[in-house]
Amino acid sequence: MHNDSSWTPEALLDHLQKAVYLELWTIPLYLTAAYSLQVPGSDAQHPPALTPVRSQKNPNRSREQLAFNNIYSIAVQEMLHLELASNLFNALFAAKGYSPKFTGEWAPSYAQFPPWIGVKLPVQLGPVNEAQMSLLAAVETPEPKEDPAPNGPQRVYDSIGQFYKAIEQGLDQLWDSLYDPAADHRQKSEFADPKFPGDDYTGFSAVIDGDKATARKQADQAIAAIIGQGEGSRGPFISPDLRPEDLDDLEDRVSHFARFRMVQALLKFGGPLRTYAPTGSEGLAAAQAALNGGFSQFLQALEQGFGGDADLDLGAMWALPGQIVAVWAAGGVPAFQYVKR
Repeated sequence: MHNDSSWTPEALLDHLQKAVYLELWTIPLYLTAAYSLQVPGSDAQHPPALTPVRSQKNPNRSREQLAFNNIYSIAVQEMLHLELASNLFNALFAAKGYSPKFTGEWAPSYAQFPPWIGVKLPVQLGPVNEAQMSLLAAVETPEPKEDPAPNGPQRVYDSIGQFYKAIEQGLDQLWDSLYDPAADHRQKSEFADPKFPGDDYTGFSAVIDGDKATARKQADQAIAAIIGQGEGSRGPFISPDLRPEDLDDLEDRVSHFARFRMVQALLKFGGPLRTYAPTGSEGLAAAQAALNGGFSQFLQALEQGFGGDADLDLGAMWALPGQIVAVWAAGGVPAFQYVKR
């Protein structure tokens, strides 16, 4: 259903908050699957890590390591997308008293797909198996060629790619009236900054700032990165200006959909991968409580950081792997429940 083609600031604000939610929503979904894999040599105290299977330094070459690399690398890239979406939100609306929300009603929920994306598949957090990989691949499915161009803000979009095209349309109509070059745009850059070649992505900036023309170019690059690396990409290979320069980052040179298809191929041609079984144990409740606490700290850090109240502290994020594996090892399926403190 199409509405009037005119965008309002309120509609664009709503869409950018939904973009932030969408990128955040994918992260627990992907981390839960990645850390369900029993990679040789790993446990709750030593969670799996991104290690090239082909490297002579990796004594634990396995199908599980290969699958982990593909899924985990996507989760990390989704953190970049979350940063880009949050910076885009702030570039236009921080000066007007708004900031992206990550807690409360905007904490991720896994009862269904985000309702503004018209995908009807059932959603659940779960281990790497054929059913779960079909769900993850559906999240990153390339935008169908038959998707019509959006005609103004819609309540529901056919695909994530179409949703981002709508945001692009909103930017086209409202950028000049909303963007204030003199404002504090509350920008964060943990993943992509051309000034720091040691960062993962140096072909584009995560920061959206400066004069109107410069900031608009950066905004366009941010959306191109989100679409071109993952949701909305129509080809298996990521454009050279949107991927890491490090040639060892093989996974990040192909789209999210292609990486999930690789794991599906491992399952199809090699059989099930070794994962933790949800059997339950006495330590499960404590492990789940620790995960909920860590996840809640992470969400609060995001809200404070992008709200301008603090630096972006990702310490809670890097503690999540051990907390997730601990729940799996205790015989549970990790849940990510926000607990207000």
